[in-house]
Amino acid sequence: MTTPSDFQRESYRIDEQIWDALAFRPSDKLLFAGVANDGAWIARAKEIGAQVDVVCSESAHIAQVEALGATALRGSATLIPAPENAYDVAVAMHYLHEIDPGFHAQVVGELARVGRRVAIVEPSPPADRLGKRIAALYARAKREAGQFESYQPLEYWRKLLMMVKADVYQSLFTFTRVPPKHAVAETVSLILDAMAIEDLPKEYLDELRELAARPDAQLLPLSRIVLVGTSAGVDLPAGSGQPFRPHALAAPAPAAPPAAERAASKQPAPRTAPAAVPPAPAQTHNLTTGAWPAPAFGPPEPEEPEFPPVPPPPAAKPPPPRPAPAVPPPPATPAGAPFGAPFAVPEDDDVDAPFGGSEASGAPGFGWSWEPPELPEPPPPPEPPQPPEKKRRR
Repeated sequence: MTTPSDFQRESYRIDEQIWDALAFRPSDKLLFAGVANDGAWIARAKEIGAQVDVVCSESAHIAQVEALGATALRGSATLIPAPENAYDVAVAMHYLHEIDPGFHAQVVGELARVGRRVAIVEPSPPADRLGKRIAALYARAKREAGQFESYQPLEYWRKLLMMVKADVYQSLFTFTRVPPKHAVAETVSLILDAMAIEDLPKEYLDELRELAARPDAQLLPLSRIVLVGTSAGVDLPAGSGQPFRPHALAAPAPAAPPAAERAASKQPAPRTAPAAVPPAPAQTHNLTTGAWPAPAFGPPEPEEPEFPPVPPPPAAKPPPPRPAPAVPPPPATPAGAPFGAPFAVPEDDDVDAPFGGSEASGAPGFGWSWEPPELPEPPPPPEPPQPPEKKRRR
């Protein structure tokens, strides 16, 4: 049964895989486009010792970036204020699906200009019925408010990245657990709160509430697309070297109850390893039943007595050699066959010639058979000219 803690650990596992695919190093100079997940990725990159710049335009995001200890570059991702190859990695983390798709190619081109590597992290399109409807309604409501929310498949982002980087490494990280039923209502409630804050149409909110209230409603988590583009022949570093959330995936070990609680609950005390194994008692054979007693758990079983090996039976005399069957001579090569005679098959008048074989010789052929090409018929000889007819005199 899936519990909230199980699903939370599953979400942590996906984050660790994304972090490992990005392969950040403490000496890297990183550029992030936008602030995703409340700046969690920016904060972790700063913790490992990387230098982090963030391009953003809103004052709230600039204040958030500075609070994380990173440097904010006021501007747009369509025209990044930085020279070529100024960064080791330029990252679009959950950023591209929230901007006008008409600017996707320009943003990816700018990231490729300023970064030696380009990383794109995006959620994949939803696969379940409720998720598809939520995404469609949310995208429509965003468009009416002058904003964007558009999920694209992996191939879409891959083609964009291939236009600016020679080598593209792609990954798709998928959840293996589904959230519990009550999490569907909680998730939809969070979405409704966000849509209400943005003053989105009420009819969209009502429809989402009806979908979430259905007994068969199930909201599957979105897979994560991670693409990293490099120059030709440049390999990716092997992993990140450091975890994204240290000790987050380790399940807490249950504490041992004190001795008084063990006695009250009739739990046995923890067993300790014995100093030495006592010798095994001698076993006697039951002459009445012909059986040995069942071995007891703990002491080792006595070794069975060794008996002399049984001599092998005498080798049987080999049978006299049988005369080899007479082999008929191979058929003669027909005249005009350029590659020799066709493979022979048993004669059978009822078997059709396979693969277009010829049956002219009475036995079907195998594979193909060669026939001389048909020559065109010679033209008929010309008729001799006829003498002109003489006119009769009247």
